[in-house]
Amino acid sequence: MHFFVVLSMVVTMAQASSAPPTTEENSCSGLKDDRSLLSTLLTITGYSDTCVAAALDFCSIDQKNSSYRSFMEEAKEVVQQVSVAVNKWESRPRHCKDLLDSGDSGSGLRQVYPYPGQPHHRVTVFCDHTVDGGGWTVFQRRTSDAVRQDFYRTWIEYRLGFGDLEGEFWLGLDLLHQLTSTTLQQLRIDLHDYEGEHRWAKYGFFHVGAPETKFRLKVGSYSGDAGDSLAAKHNGMRFSTRDDDNDKNNEWHCAQRRRGGYWYNACYDSNLNGYQYVGHDTDDHRGIAWRHWRGTTYSLKAASMMMRPAF
Repeated sequence: MHFFVVLSMVVTMAQASSAPPTTEENSCSGLKDDRSLLSTLLTITGYSDTCVAAALDFCSIDQKNSSYRSFMEEAKEVVQQVSVAVNKWESRPRHCKDLLDSGDSGSGLRQVYPYPGQPHHRVTVFCDHTVDGGGWTVFQRRTSDAVRQDFYRTWIEYRLGFGDLEGEFWLGLDLLHQLTSTTLQQLRIDLHDYEGEHRWAKYGFFHVGAPETKFRLKVGSYSGDAGDSLAAKHNGMRFSTRDDDNDKNNEWHCAQRRRGGYWYNACYDSNLNGYQYVGHDTDDHRGIAWRHWRGTTYSLKAASMMMRPAF
């Protein structure tokens, strides 16, 4: 009933018009040649044959909006293309765990895209898929290889990173902040001594603050067999280097005194960026140390620090 009422109103408006619509504006010759039942009924009830045809032409969606429909089809195609592109960018790996989840189980150098909103900004990282289920992004490594890196570096070097990603390296504080800010991260530390022993420490929460906080460390929820030589002493500490002292020691500059760059307190329970002694004994507390395993006068043979999403 509503349709007939509306149609009748349209017909009435068409009758009141001074001139019928032109063929160019409303072409529906098919209605004149082959009237529908509705057209026939309206004509029987007293409406003009020509007027009914013109009114039905006026109401025709398919004919009147053919160009609009064409435009909408093109718009849908564009939206589909954009959607595919967005999904492609969003599916790019942010870190090593994304690579593992996508089926990449090989360890080594990989490209990741850790910066939201910057789909072309990629960085090279070292992924470890062999330890504790894999998916780890390694951000620090010390080895006993023939080619060693000196970790007694400046603030800008620690901020940007240095070394050889397939040997000894520090990934960089800026990237550490970015990687630990996108999702909750956990931290794993692996330690090796000169007697062939291995220990590990794992932390359920790990975050590196923004530059304005001096890359403040937030770490906690320890597990492992090396003892907690990080969270208990270094949680909440700002990063210090030889040229930027941010520790809590009022007597001396810890980074200079202990020859490294680290989240020093006053000064440390661990010093994983300390001096790479060739031998393993040192009495100056400057070596690669982990107090709760081998003490601060023992410089470890190897150490690594890596992160992955906690969930």
